Amino acid sequence: MTHLVFKRVTKPCEAEILRVIRNKCRTFMTRNTDEISPEQQQEWFKSAFKKYELYIAYAIEHGVCIVDAGYGLIHLNDGEYLLSGGLVPEYRDKGLGSALFKFLVDNCNKQQPIRLEVLKSNTRALKTYEKLNFCVIGENDKVFFMEYKYDSVI
Repeated sequence: MTHLVFKRVTKPCEAEILRVIRNKCRTFMTRNTDEISPEQQQEWFKSAFKKYELYIAYAIEHGVCIVDAGYGLIHLNDGEYLLSGGLVPEYRDKGLGSALFKFLVDNCNKQQPIRLEVLKSNTRALKTYEKLNFCVIGENDKVFFMEYKYDSVI
């Protein structure tokens, strides 16, 4: 059985791991889908770690093997969180996306809105987010905009 552990990215050397993972996930991104070079990543990282919480998701298999499986990003902007993340192809369709986004939600202050974007064509991710209590709040021609719905206390 495979599960994920998460490491916060704080060092420039970790930014390269993040770049490689991000480039493998870029076909499912809703914004910049360009391939990022090592130089671009280092320049971006100089300010990014101050603005975002960045995580590398490592897959643990059989309690021993650790490999880079994905990334997560939490961005607090104007009083709301925007989540982003992805898994490399070999770790998709294993239920790990739920673990990744549950981790990201759990690391947000539950006093502010938590949002994310998903390509309309990415139906598997859409179903995952709905199971995690995200609801569609808007859309454009390519993207659904979703918000986390907190459980009501009755």
